[in-house]
Amino acid sequence: MRTLNRYLTGSFLLTFVLSLLIVTFVMCIGILFRVTDLIARGVSWQPVLKVLLYSFPQSLTYAIPVSVLTSGLLVFGRLSADGEITAMRASGVNMWAIVKPPCILAAVLSLFCVVLNNELVPRGHYASRVELTQLGAQTPLELLEEGRFIQDFPGMTLYIGKRRGDQLFNVRIYDLRKPGLRREVRAASGKVRAEPGGDITIDLTDVRIDPFADDRPGAAYCETWTQTIPREGRKRVYRPDKDDKTLWALIQVIRHPEHDFPQLSGEDIERYRMMLTVELHKRLSLGASCFAFAMLGIPLGIKAHRKESAVGLAMSLLVLFNYYAFILVAEALEKRPEMHPNLITWLPILISVVVGAWLIDRHN
Repeated sequence: MRTLNRYLTGSFLLTFVLSLLIVTFVMCIGILFRVTDLIARGVSWQPVLKVLLYSFPQSLTYAIPVSVLTSGLLVFGRLSADGEITAMRASGVNMWAIVKPPCILAAVLSLFCVVLNNELVPRGHYASRVELTQLGAQTPLELLEEGRFIQDFPGMTLYIGKRRGDQLFNVRIYDLRKPGLRREVRAASGKVRAEPGGDITIDLTDVRIDPFADDRPGAAYCETWTQTIPREGRKRVYRPDKDDKTLWALIQVIRHPEHDFPQLSGEDIERYRMMLTVELHKRLSLGASCFAFAMLGIPLGIKAHRKESAVGLAMSLLVLFNYYAFILVAEALEKRPEMHPNLITWLPILISVVVGAWLIDRHN
């Protein structure tokens, strides 16, 4: 049995390493384009190399689970096509004993991915963004990211629900530039204009301003409103976002989100808390996906009963598409805390483990 375990582990591990190299290279293509652009701007190679190294752990977040799934499909598809699975079963070896070595390896990779997603990736993301900010590589429009509370401008906090080019939707602006005055501007949509190095101007529509004037309490409504966001005096300092927080830091902010954004109202506080909660559950589920993909990929590879690599790759792409569709749905619903989108991230994990266990039992 030890010889069989070494054979299965070695085959799975070799295919995993080769798949990881290929998938990681593909996922790093976008980073390489960004690095090439920086070099073309005349940036020194030392900070460019730092950005490349800091971004590498983030590509492993998705490359490792994809490689585990591909390895399970390819290795056990080959074993099934060659009749080796049938020979093992004829020798009295239980299917669970056959899948045990790669599943143990996948469980170890899951633990590694949990540490990677919650410690190494946030630190690398923060370091790369700090480096890019110091290099001045961000344009004014790149500062306006959708789905997060932006504190990059002195005395102002912005939130943009959606962004399509220069079109903004569900815009909220908290203006705290005057001492003792908290002004909140909400708009259904807007169009942003900016010049390199200049102020940012947003032409808002369907606007609510509360309070409208310093000496007049109460909200006012208008059809259009132009909001100028000054960039004068803005330092090239990157403020940590949810993607930059380690596991413990993320848990602390979820418990007390008002420490980060004391100016937000109760509704926005709950929205911000849910955004962080979805991020936490997404990281943990991405780590657990290694084990889930092994549980599902191995019986699917046996069932395919084909040698062709294209079949295994096509099946892996289909499984991955369904898995990441759940992640996208959870991220789209993170602004609606009442729907508990954080639980949606675990549905594909649960489905993969249950279906995989059922298929393995059927092969028995």
